Amino acid sequence: MRVITCTSYYGTGSSAVTDYVTEFETVKSLGEYEIRILHDMDGVTDLQYHLTENHNRHNSGHAIKRFKKLVDFYAGNRLASRYEPFFQNRWREISYKYINSLVDFSYRGWWQYDLLDKGEKYYYYKMMLNKFYKLTIGRNNSHVLNMLPKEITYCGHPTKEAFLEKTRNYVAELMEAANPENAPMLMVDQLVPSSEIWRYLPFFDDIKVIVVERDPRDLYILEKYQWQCRIIPTDDVETFCEWYKYTRAHRKTEVFNPEKVKLIQFKDLMYRYDETTTDLCNFLGLNENDHKFPKQHLDLSKSIENTQLWKRYDIGSNLKFIEHELAEYLYDYDTVLGGAK
Repeated sequence: MRVITCTSYYGTGSSAVTDYVTEFETVKSLGEYEIRILHDMDGVTDLQYHLTENHNRHNSGHAIKRFKKLVDFYAGNRLASRYEPFFQNRWREISYKYINSLVDFSYRGWWQYDLLDKGEKYYYYKMMLNKFYKLTIGRNNSHVLNMLPKEITYCGHPTKEAFLEKTRNYVAELMEAANPENAPMLMVDQLVPSSEIWRYLPFFDDIKVIVVERDPRDLYILEKYQWQCRIIPTDDVETFCEWYKYTRAHRKTEVFNPEKVKLIQFKDLMYRYDETTTDLCNFLGLNENDHKFPKQHLDLSKSIENTQLWKRYDIGSNLKFIEHELAEYLYDYDTVLGGAK
């Protein structure tokens, strides 16, 4: 099974690629729901760092605990099911199996971050209880109160090779659970981030990554006037441009593995559809004869409405500022449309 994933810089249009790939009968697609356990804070790569690269008597065990907490969060509940349905309701089961494989031993114990993770007020409440105890009935004792008598501390220190093997098995088992139909390819959104992709490729037996980029002029307008999610800064255009360059800075030094990673422009799917999709098929190993539902998921007429937005929104001098500051990221209409901007 080949895993296909899209990644982006927020709002840059990776869902368009997901929609296109979903139109192939040889692809099982999980849709646009993001599966981010590998690269989120407290996810697999944080676990890798604390267990194998910077092992520490406190931090390593706590990293396992934080990972388990993230697993539980992503499992969901009755209000929000999150990951469980995508993995045949085996998300927590498979993830716990992975956690157990990384733990050498455990014991009843705690340290300050176990308290702090429960909230700053809880932390100081427990500290005051201990202080009161030491001033009263415990004043002649050398020990302190057991703040968290039921807390479990985990200890794990796998080698780098062992961690990689266990993680590959974990990822493979998750992908198999997500693909009960045994389709030749599985489409999962945002499995890896858009930066330092090389860190994540060893976790997979066979993966192809599509990085999707978008013209900063459109992104600025979409966030400022339509989405208004406050994830992208648009209060002033100077900060927007700084943020845009900040999130793409890795491309100045990071070299994508051309056999595994491909960078495309969102607008190429709109204005160079045939050429771009043929290129995608060749890269992903898709057979165009299996494209049984063309343009049923990727709505070109709708997507193209979100291009060249500066023609519909008057952003004044901000347009010129973006074009000057982010010139290297602008979509090349001169080449694609013969200068018809």
